[in-house]
Amino acid sequence: MNTKAEPVTVSRRRFITQVMGGIGATIAAILGLPLSRYVAYPATSEAATNWALAGPVDGFNIGEMRQVAIEPTYDAPLAIEKGKRAAYVVKKADGTFDCFYMHCTHAGCPVRRSSGPQRFFSPCHGGVFDKEGRVLAGPPPRPLDRYDYKVEGGVLYLGEVYQVDERLERVG
Repeated sequence: MNTKAEPVTVSRRRFITQVMGGIGATIAAILGLPLSRYVAYPATSEAATNWALAGPVDGFNIGEMRQVAIEPTYDAPLAIEKGKRAAYVVKKADGTFDCFYMHCTHAGCPVRRSSGPQRFFSPCHGGVFDKEGRVLAGPPPRPLDRYDYKVEGGVLYLGEVYQVDERLERVG
């Protein structure tokens, strides 16, 4: 009986096909893992609000409109926007707050408050908002958006941005 094995010959075509298949599998794994996490993350994560620090409550005077830098208190795994942001905050007489998102509802330009009457101006297309965020002039389609807020331990935190209607009631 002959126990010698016959040498296996691999054609050039088969070799190249196997090498290309291995390269393709490697690329698919490298791209597929992060992509699958990106797609699956919203479905598997908690729908928790990410709160941002706005400052101590006693630092806000009643009726005074103030621009504050807000710092995220979290490190989002897929955060596009990192670092500081800003908001306009007004403390009302009853101790509640109006916390305005700083971007015009027309084109997203940052709004500025006036130094005289408490109004907001959008420099892009001449939008004007009153001190409660209602549209007074220009093309903005709705009042200024607002932040959810909470007070814990004497500190003001801002959350998600939401829209309001003409009666300043939350939409959606």
